[in-house]
Amino acid sequence: MNWKDWSNVTFSERHHLPERSGIYVIADINDCVWYVGQAANLKNRWVSRTHHRYPQLIRSNRKLMHRIYWQEVPINCLDERERYYINLFQPELNGCKVKKYLPKQPQIEREIKRLLRVLNKPTMLFPVIRSVVAGEYKDEEGTKCILVIININDEQIISNSTRKRYANEVRKAWEYYKTYCGKDEQQYSQLLVKTYNLNVCKFEFVIADWEFFQYLEDNADARTQYVEEVEIFSEKVKALKNLSIFEKISLQEEYSYINYEGKKSLTSAAYIRYRRPILNSITTIIS
Repeated sequence: MNWKDWSNVTFSERHHLPERSGIYVIADINDCVWYVGQAANLKNRWVSRTHHRYPQLIRSNRKLMHRIYWQEVPINCLDERERYYINLFQPELNGCKVKKYLPKQPQIEREIKRLLRVLNKPTMLFPVIRSVVAGEYKDEEGTKCILVIININDEQIISNSTRKRYANEVRKAWEYYKTYCGKDEQQYSQLLVKTYNLNVCKFEFVIADWEFFQYLEDNADARTQYVEEVEIFSEKVKALKNLSIFEKISLQEEYSYINYEGKKSLTSAAYIRYRRPILNSITTIIS
């Protein structure tokens, strides 16, 4: 059952919570989950102002319009269910020190904004097009997926985000999506696509051949025809407005070598072609 389907009240109407045991989720108007907790009596936990997160949440409530979602759970199951939902949502406030104010955005949102900003900052090698959003599609679960093409020089930026000095919730937002890209499983090994998961969408980062970016760098007419600027989380990024570019540029879909299993290895171009039939240009600005 999706947490959005749970019973819920606004933060200011928390006195309407039931006197039952259960798990609760604090989410804002943007469906960002800030906190997950448990209570033997949901109403008693929140009706007063003694909850340790109350000062933070009440200060930001006017802007973020928090709601308390709850699900009745037997007392003997509370610990297990609370751990499950904390691991599932990776809320910003669980497991961190109580501070006076909430951050303006959750850490996982701040990190994707940083990545988008860095990947669209010009360099000497790529003064015009350093990365480009190929488009968006919905996966089997209905999640919006945004496909971002980067150059191989920036692969390390993504890798650093997955393992270095960043918060635990950021590291856990990274996953690998494994796929054969519609190819014969007996002949090909799986391709691993790095994905960054937020509540509202998922970003997929794939590496394109050098020729792809060089074509756009060197051809002003092609940039006019195929590329536009959009905003994602208030960051200006380059995006493809005409996906026929994939028919114009032939990208290598497999490597020439055979791995130890006797299988061929796929490139990110195979994944782009695999998603191409359902890929659409970015049509909405995400904020």
